[in-house]
Amino acid sequence: MPRLSDVLRDGALRVVRSFGRVAEHDASALHGRADRLGDVAESAGENDLRIAKTVDRADGSAGQPRRIESDGRPPIAVPDLSSVPGVDELLRVPTLDNRWLREQLSGLEQRYGPYRMRITDASYFGPKTSGGPAVTGFRFNGDIVDDAGQRVGRLEWHINTDQGTTVAFNTHLRLEPAARGQGFSKSFTTAIRDYYRRSGVNRMELHAVQDGSVAWARAGFDFDRDPAKLARTVSSLRERIAAIHTDLSPADRKQLTKAVKHLERGGPGSPTARDLVELTGDDPKLGTKLMKGTSWHGVQTLST
Repeated sequence: MPRLSDVLRDGALRVVRSFGRVAEHDASALHGRADRLGDVAESAGENDLRIAKTVDRADGSAGQPRRIESDGRPPIAVPDLSSVPGVDELLRVPTLDNRWLREQLSGLEQRYGPYRMRITDASYFGPKTSGGPAVTGFRFNGDIVDDAGQRVGRLEWHINTDQGTTVAFNTHLRLEPAARGQGFSKSFTTAIRDYYRRSGVNRMELHAVQDGSVAWARAGFDFDRDPAKLARTVSSLRERIAAIHTDLSPADRKQLTKAVKHLERGGPGSPTARDLVELTGDDPKLGTKLMKGTSWHGVQTLST
């Protein structure tokens, strides 16, 4: 017959083992619940992130226009064109589908400063030579309109490719007199320059005339140093000096003549378009007076 002490000891051991198995089971269950709670939390966190991104897109904060300074006036809004397919993508097409091109460029229809730009036409350029690429460039035209929908200006850009180089040419930008100096040109030029740069465009070119001769110089365009184009620019500058000759002091005439000679000669320190438009002398607006009546060929390099 087993002794009472043995019975009590065996009973105690069974109780301890039983509690151990229960504790182990509870710990495992708690651990499993914790894992599941962690999964839920992680999933919730991912959902929160997705929701935040959706809200961000919905309220427009991801693509809000930035603002740039504008010659002492209130900052000008510059729209975000990151949703517009790049020029490089628009040129990688097998056929001349102008309707598709127009749709892809619709993202350019934004507010630039006080006015909106509305595309009126877009079309591809075909092959230049037999057996060449199906698409060698494209153009787009746009109306510039006020809040009432009235046209206050027009623009046109041509994008061309040649031997691996892509050039955007500002063919036409014209604003009604009352619409000038309000910030449209600065806003549009800043936005389109950023768009062209990310699209692989190598440079922007233009032919500046009338009031645009001053505006484009201040916008960072420089004289095109192509010999033929530079010769025409220098000729126009000399004609302008002759036209305002009687309005200039002897010192101002000498300063302008010297600057144009240096431009023609080239070399280190050759004046840029901005240098000339910012010239001062006895007349504090000497450079503006010179450039306002000059036509010149301009270029702005975006990538090499």
